[in-house]
Amino acid sequence: MQHIFTAKGTFDEYISLGKKFPFPAAPMKRCHNLACKKIVQYKKHGFYDRYFISVVYRAKIFIRRYICPICGHTISYLPHFCLPGFIHALEHVFGYIYAVFWRDGTIKSALDKLSVNNPGLDLSRQLVYHYRKRFLNNLSLIQNTLRLVYKGIKLPEESLKKEERAKKLLDIVKNGSTTIHSFSQEFHKETTKTFLALCK
Repeated sequence: MQHIFTAKGTFDEYISLGKKFPFPAAPMKRCHNLACKKIVQYKKHGFYDRYFISVVYRAKIFIRRYICPICGHTISYLPHFCLPGFIHALEHVFGYIYAVFWRDGTIKSALDKLSVNNPGLDLSRQLVYHYRKRFLNNLSLIQNTLRLVYKGIKLPEESLKKEERAKKLLDIVKNGSTTIHSFSQEFHKETTKTFLALCK
């Protein structure tokens, strides 16, 4: 089970401090293991590394792990700039999705324009298409989560075409009272998924 936390300090500090970064304290919470389900004081349980790609960094980063002292079930805490299940930086994934819908609607155009400002990301057309498709497939879940988390928020009509709804939702996240990082955290907290999860 993964949780997302707001990493205090800069990304450079997260990288340079490595395992000495001030990760969240071991939480007191209900164990996610269905066979346990007890409220426990988790214990620190080392680290694992995962690959991370951004404009300024392309290598492995450390992720803090915690363990339930009763059943041995582990959880991990990802920094807010990560998107669980994806290696590219959250802000870049969102930026490409936003560009596809808000430029002229073509993936090639989005890639051409963004590659100038994001050298080294090397996102392929297939990958951006994959992100776009996942976002479109999750529109209802995204909209419902925004409604739940941000009370009174004005959301697009569900009668609109998917592409038009997507544009409006992306605009809410980019230019509204929330940010992509806080939206991603809140979405994951409410659904235990990412907004690009494969939903059935």
